Amino acid sequence: MIGKTETKVHSVQEMKAQRWQALAQDRCALCGLAVYTQIFIGLALYIYNHVSTPGYLSILLTVPFALLLLFLARKTARSSGTEKHLSKPASFLFALLHLFNAQLIFTCLCAILTNIMPDHSLWAMALLTALALAWANTGRREDALARLGHFLKWLILILLGYGLVTSLPYGNASYFFPILGFGWESIGKGALWMCGAVSCCALPLLTPQNSQALSPMLTKKSTAVKPVLLSILAGCGTMLVSVLLMPVRTMARSETLGWQLMLAINMTPSIPAWSMEALGVLLLFFLALNYHVTQAAALLLPDQKEPSGFMLLLLLLILVPCAACPLPEITETLTQIAMFRGPVTLAVTLILFFFRVPRGKKTGKEGTGP
Repeated sequence: MIGKTETKVHSVQEMKAQRWQALAQDRCALCGLAVYTQIFIGLALYIYNHVSTPGYLSILLTVPFALLLLFLARKTARSSGTEKHLSKPASFLFALLHLFNAQLIFTCLCAILTNIMPDHSLWAMALLTALALAWANTGRREDALARLGHFLKWLILILLGYGLVTSLPYGNASYFFPILGFGWESIGKGALWMCGAVSCCALPLLTPQNSQALSPMLTKKSTAVKPVLLSILAGCGTMLVSVLLMPVRTMARSETLGWQLMLAINMTPSIPAWSMEALGVLLLFFLALNYHVTQAAALLLPDQKEPSGFMLLLLLLILVPCAACPLPEITETLTQIAMFRGPVTLAVTLILFFFRVPRGKKTGKEGTGP
């Protein structure tokens, strides 16, 4: 007897709806990877030096902030037009936030490349990275990066997870003390810095897009919320492993940025684990850098369906000088500015929320399918 095939798809409309739902999930998952990247970077740039052992508390304290941003963004997107619900000043500010996040990633990426390949020219590696990413985005489909992120997130999870799990036998539970590290004031400042790291979580809801791409994020709350919460928990787990491996003073030791970014795995003698960790971090940084730059280009040129390769190359080249100059003053300046991302994003989102345009006042072209 031949078995009967069952499917939940009974029409073309249902098939398209499922595709849009999958695309929305992939886009939000890509945003979640970008959030984790900023948290991962924040550990080396700020938490290790200024908060130390209770840094995981600073990361957990970002959950209410992230949920507030997502709430405001969903309400704004639900009551605004589908394609053009951002004013030009808001689009420009969000584009700058994306570019600043990209600058942090590019700077840390170059720091790791220098740590891995100290005999190579940093300027040459930075320029080659900019050219390669711009070329890779030329002529691609609109949903290509989100689809790629759907695959790479599992590979990155395996690579980073293996490195962290391998390091657990070298830990010491006594390193969790003192529980409050340098005190509640440092934990609060760390939380403020990390709020900036997670502030990009609401941007997929606010980025101009057609109604089919936006609808799944609005009708199903978990589509946008779940990846962000998982990213915050993953960042918290990364910090807990770091605390298990190092006492309070060791985290604040004076080392290069590249060494601090790989600090947890540097505390173990496993060369295979270090290699897998390095590969996972590089893949994560390349993917997140690509995401922020393409989002910035889309916000700066909202009338174009896809940013040109030249536009992406121009934005990447703007990031090269700061990334390729390994000066402590530049890194410190970027670290201090990064603390203001959270308040700026919240202020702009609140303005959009209170002055949002009721749905129907603005219209836009509807997409035909992912």
